[in-house]
This record gives sequence, C-alpha cells and structure tokens, in this order.
Amino acid sequence: MSKNHTIHGLRGLCALMVFVGHVISMSINGGYLTMNEHATLVLAEIGVDVFFMISGYLIVQSLVKHGKIGQFVYNRIIRIYPVYLPLLVIMFVAGPVIQFDWLANLTASEYILNFIYGLFMLPGVFPLEEAVRNARTLSYEFAFYLVSVIFFVSLRPLNNKYMKWFLIILGLAITLAVVIRMPRALFFLTGVLAYYASEKFNFLPSKLHSLLALIIIYLATYFGDIYFSIIFGVYFFYLIIKEHGVLSNVLSTRFFQYFGTISYSFYLLHPFALFPFQRVMARFNLPDYVSVTITFVAGLIIATLISHISYEVIENRFTNRYLKRKKRPITPHVPTPAPQTTPVS
Repeated sequence: MSKNHTIHGLRGLCALMVFVGHVISMSINGGYLTMNEHATLVLAEIGVDVFFMISGYLIVQSLVKHGKIGQFVYNRIIRIYPVYLPLLVIMFVAGPVIQFDWLANLTASEYILNFIYGLFMLPGVFPLEEAVRNARTLSYEFAFYLVSVIFFVSLRPLNNKYMKWFLIILGLAITLAVVIRMPRALFFLTGVLAYYASEKFNFLPSKLHSLLALIIIYLATYFGDIYFSIIFGVYFFYLIIKEHGVLSNVLSTRFFQYFGTISYSFYLLHPFALFPFQRVMARFNLPDYVSVTITFVAGLIIATLISHISYEVIENRFTNRYLKRKKRPITPHVPTPAPQTTPVS
C-alpha cells in the first residue's frame, strides 16, 4: 500500500488538537485558569473522532487488500503495546507512591485486578478506572479490531450457514454495546464508509471543501449534533483519502508529517509532560495567560522530545528489530538444465 501523506499528516493534526484541549483542561484543574473549556474540549473530541476515522479506514483497507487475519492482529498488537505497556507499569509503580488520583488507596486485590484490567485495555468499553490517560480510546480500537475480524470472517465462504449468522449477530451485538457505551465510536464506521466511497467514486470538488467540512464538523460537535458530524465526516474523510484540497497541502508539510510520525507516542505521553505544570503553576501567581502560555510552550517541547525518543527507541528500533516478522527473501526459481545426451550417429 502506498503511503497517504494527507492521512499521515492528519494524525499529527489530531494529536495536536488533543494536546491543546488538554492544556486548557489541565490548566483549569490546576487552578491557574478560569474559563469555559467547552470550545477546546470539542477540539480534543474531534481529534479523537478523526483518529477513529483513520482507524476505521486502515482496518478495512488492511483486511480487504491482504486478508491475513493473524498478521493483522499481530501487527495491531505490536503497534499498540510496546509504548502502552511501559506506561501502564510506570503508572502502577509510581501512582501509589505519588498518591496519584484513584491509585492512591488500593488494596492488594484491587491493585492486581486493576492492573489486569489495564493490561487487557478494558477501561473505556467497561466502566473501570484508567491508569494511562487517553488509553480508553485504545479500548475502543481493540473492540473494533475484534468486530472487523468477526465481520470479515463472516463474509468469507463458510460451510456452516448457522456459523455465518452467528458471527454476524455477534459482531452487531458487540458494535451495539460499544456504541451505547460511547456513541462517538461510530466514527470508526465513518472511516469504513469513506474507504468504500473512495474505491467507487472519484469525485473531486473545490479545493476548499475538506477544510470547510472540518469546520462544519467542529460546529456540529460544538452544538452537540454528533450524528450530523458522523454523516458529514464521510465526505470529509473521502476528500482526505483522495489527498485533495488546501487542507491536504497543509497536512503534507514537514511539520505535520513529523507530528504524524510521532503521533501515537505523543498522544499517550503528552499528559505526562503536562502533569508537572498542572501541579506547580498555580504556586507562582502569574497572570492566567502567562501560566497557560508557559504550560503550552514548555509542555509541547517536553512532549515532543519524549515522544521523539519513544518513537525512535520503542516504535522504530525495538519494534522493527525484535517484533516485526521478517519477510523471507523470495529466491527466483532457476530451472535445472536438462542433462546433456550424446546424439546417436
């Protein structure tokens, strides 16, 4: 599959949108900012929504084009866990020591159970506490990996028609349960529909449409119309897939391509970079805008630095060297020459 630079840059944009939302919310929680955070929370929500779109698109693209379920599942595991698992361990080791939130007063059995819940990414799809902030979205990712595999298998020729219907009903039941728990998970379906639309159509409108579509999605989300955002999101992501328009040009720049590369580590690690500022900035009694500016600039620098290290060390070197299955080189078949025979004179 050729790399779609617009989708890659969109990852970076989404990670930065979530970052901005968390700068404001953590500044408010830290006691050095007073404002209505709804506008920036919507920005963070849309960042997560578009991450879901990207996942929905890439899941179906991978399964349809390659059809290797085992490889798909393995690739997803080695993509998610190498960064997530160390953070989970750090939180369960350091959390009780620094008296962090709900980790402060756990019994031994609660400690073990909650670690197991986190290990299997159950917080999010179930009403459980999360240790790694933002990780609840990964729970929905894994739920839809499961649903996608179930539907993919059900669409294959099966000898038992009852098994086919069982898989379809099971997939629908899991989908319904997840959507009831979190309606915004429907943005996975947006990415799936956009994939099929991009395969069937080649309609290219004005180059401003993708940017306008993103603005409309923001306004719809701001005013609480999630389902309009989901429906309109299909058109938005269709244009992203086609790499068409002004927004595509912006997302293809080196800035967004870089943040697209480190986006997963950045998404999980930036709350760790912002947390110290949340704890200490209120003590300096600075004006709100100064405190928030320091939090934003210094937090962005620290988050980018540790995310870059995480990407290079864990996502790139460790995963590529130790976890990715090496492809066997294809040896060209050279026909064995026929034995020479001496002609009879």
